Amino acid sequence: MPDAKQYRLGLNQPAGSPTARRAAEMAEAINSEAAGKFRLDVFPESRLGPDPQMFADLRAGSLEFFMAGATLGGVAPTSALPLLPFAFSESKAVFAALDGALGDRIRNELAANGLHAFRRCWQNGFHHLTTSVRPIRNADDFAGLKFRSPGGAIAADFFKALGADAGMVPFSGMYEALKAGQFDGQSDPLGVVLSLKLYEVQTYLSLTAHWWSGFTLLANAAAWGALPRAIQEVVERNAEKFALLQRADIEQINTAGADELARRGMQVNTADTVSFRSKLGEFYKDWREKAGPEVWRLLESYAGEIRG
Repeated sequence: MPDAKQYRLGLNQPAGSPTARRAAEMAEAINSEAAGKFRLDVFPESRLGPDPQMFADLRAGSLEFFMAGATLGGVAPTSALPLLPFAFSESKAVFAALDGALGDRIRNELAANGLHAFRRCWQNGFHHLTTSVRPIRNADDFAGLKFRSPGGAIAADFFKALGADAGMVPFSGMYEALKAGQFDGQSDPLGVVLSLKLYEVQTYLSLTAHWWSGFTLLANAAAWGALPRAIQEVVERNAEKFALLQRADIEQINTAGADELARRGMQVNTADTVSFRSKLGEFYKDWREKAGPEVWRLLESYAGEIRG
C-alpha cells in the first residue's frame, strides 16, 4: 500500500545475540499482522550508528524506534537508579520494579521528553567484571585499573569509589578497545562477554553481580502517535510478548555463562563483594541525596534497604 508507514528500529547488540534475534522475530510478527499497512525493519550491531547517535536521531525524529541501554539518565534521571550497585540481587525483583511504579515514573519522565517507552523492558542482566591484568578478588584489586563501562554517572562514581577509572567506548568498538589495551577490563553480563567473544581479549572473569542493566524499547512519540490505534495495538502486543521471551533467553544464558566462559579459557573467580560495599558508604549517601527521599523510598520498596 502506498501509504504504509515504514519504521526502523536500531540497537547495538550483535545480530546473533538473543536480543537481536528476538527483536527480529518481533518485527516479523508485527509485519505479518500489519498485513502491508505498516513495516518495521531491525538494524542490529550499531548499523545505524553508536548509541548516542541513535538516541539523538530518535529524539530528532529521524529514527522511529531504538533499543536503549544505559543512555537515558540525561532525560529520565530515575532510569539510572536500577543500576545502583547491589541494589538488587535477582532479576525478578528488578522486573517487579520496572514493570510497576518505579517503571511508571521512568516512563513518565521519558514521555515528558517526547519518548514513548514500552512497558516491558528487555534484559541485559547482572554485570560481572573481566580483566586482562589481574583478577578482581576484593576491593583492593581495583586500584589503578581502567574499566570500559556503560556511560553514566553511577558507573563512574562506583569505579572511582573503588580506586579505579571508568571510560566509555561504543559497544560495537569494545572488543577492539580491549584488544588494544585501552582498558584493563570491562563490566557486562556474561551473555555479552560470550556474544562479543571478549574471552579472546580478556583473561580473568570475576563474578561480582555488582549491578543489573536492561534495555528500554523506545519510540519517538510523534512517530508513535502517527500510527493508527490498530497498528499500535499490534506493536504493543508483540513488544510485550518478545520482551518476556528475551528475558527468559538471557536468564538462561547468564546462568550458564560462567561455566561456558571457563570452558573457553577464562580464569573464573568469585569476588569478595562485601569488601566492595565497605567502600561505598559515601557513594550511597551522595546518590540518596541526588535521588531525593521520595524516589529513594520507591526504589527501596522493591529493592530493600540500600547501604554500604
